Amino acid sequence: MRRIFLSISILAIGFVAHAANGLNLKFKDGTTLSTAKIYVPTLQHSKGMPNGNGVILMVHDKLYIHHFPYRKPRKVIRVVEDGVDDGLYKTATVMEELEHYHARSSASERSPRELIYSCTPSRLAFFHFDRPSLKVLRKAISNNTGIPQTHRTEALAAIQNAYYANPNPIYYNTPQRSRTWQAEADRDVARYKEHVFYGKWIDQPSLAPATFQKLLQTNRERSP
Repeated sequence: MRRIFLSISILAIGFVAHAANGLNLKFKDGTTLSTAKIYVPTLQHSKGMPNGNGVILMVHDKLYIHHFPYRKPRKVIRVVEDGVDDGLYKTATVMEELEHYHARSSASERSPRELIYSCTPSRLAFFHFDRPSLKVLRKAISNNTGIPQTHRTEALAAIQNAYYANPNPIYYNTPQRSRTWQAEADRDVARYKEHVFYGKWIDQPSLAPATFQKLLQTNRERSP
C-alpha cells in the first residue's frame, strides 16, 4: 500500500523550480542545492546517463562534486519502557546518529570523460538524498525523454528502493571517512577547478573561484 501511495503522490508533485533555475535537492547530510540539473549526455558512448547507481549533477553548468560532510549525532529524548503499565513514563536523553552515508558506500566510477574530470567519482547514489528530493528526482527523470528507457527504468527502480530502504548504520559516514574523502576531493578539485562545482564551497565560499564567491556568500546555506 505504501508503494501505491508513493506513486500517486509523485505523479501529483510538480517541479520545484523551472528548468532554467534547476532542481531543489537536499542530501541526508544537510547539504542543499537550489540550482542542480541532472546530467543527460548527448554523446552516444557517454557513461554519464542516470542509471541504477545514481545520477551525475550539474550546478551552475559545472560538474558537481559532493564533499560528504559528517553530521554529528544529536540529542533526543526518548520514553524509557519499564514494563509496568502504571501511566507513568520515564524519559532519557540519548545521542542519536543521523542517517547519512560515506562516499565509498556506493559504486564508484570515473566521471564522464567529456566533463574533463576523471578523479574522484561524481555519480551520486539515490540513497544519499532525502525523501522529498527523491520525489523531485523521480519526476525529473520520468519526464526527460533524453534518457534512454532502459536507463530510466533502472534509475526509477533505484529511487523507489532508496525511498523505502531501511537505514543501514554499517555505511554511515564518520569523521575519519569524511576527512579521507575530502582530502582526496580537495586535491582533485584544485586541479580541475574551472570544470567543477564543489559542495564544500557552499559552507566555505572563500575556497571557491572568484566567479562563485559573491554568489555563494549572498545565498549561503549551511549544512546542519
